Amino acid sequence: MKRPASDPTVALADALRPGQSVELLKELHILTREGRLNQDSRRKLKQVQHLVQFIEREMREGFAPEAPITLADHGAGKSYLGFMLYDLLLAQRPGHVYGIETRAELVERSRQLACRLGFARMSFLNLSVAEATDAAQLPPRIDIVTALHACDTATDDAIDFGLRKQAASMVLVPCCQAEV
Repeated sequence: MKRPASDPTVALADALRPGQSVELLKELHILTREGRLNQDSRRKLKQVQHLVQFIEREMREGFAPEAPITLADHGAGKSYLGFMLYDLLLAQRPGHVYGIETRAELVERSRQLACRLGFARMSFLNLSVAEATDAAQLPPRIDIVTALHACDTATDDAIDFGLRKQAASMVLVPCCQAEV
């Protein structure tokens, strides 16, 4: 029996990538507890998935499939991007995702979620981008640097971090620029 196009499960199936964790999306509040996707969440999901595609291409073209990849997500916030990168790209290959965020409560919430989901190769650090450059909790080299909606001078800081950490790729989406 064919479902009508207005059926929310049809829309959800079209919005998700193959193998994408519905449970993760519920935990991130992108999906409702019932597994539905509202319009605002659909926009956020599409935006993050679009960035994931860029990073996926960088990984495919710049790294051997078995090579471990270190990825730092600056200004991680609630870590939508980091969690989705882990779920879609790094869960089945060696590597580590570092979420860097200045708000301690978001860092702690992300740590708890990673633990609950069994995402063992994710770390969340309560640091500024500048502090992260020399932080002992991070490796001397990071392969990929990301920042989604990096406000004010955070994009500049992420670029500086990537250069100092000799990143092979930087995938950055700036936001507002309140200062120069």
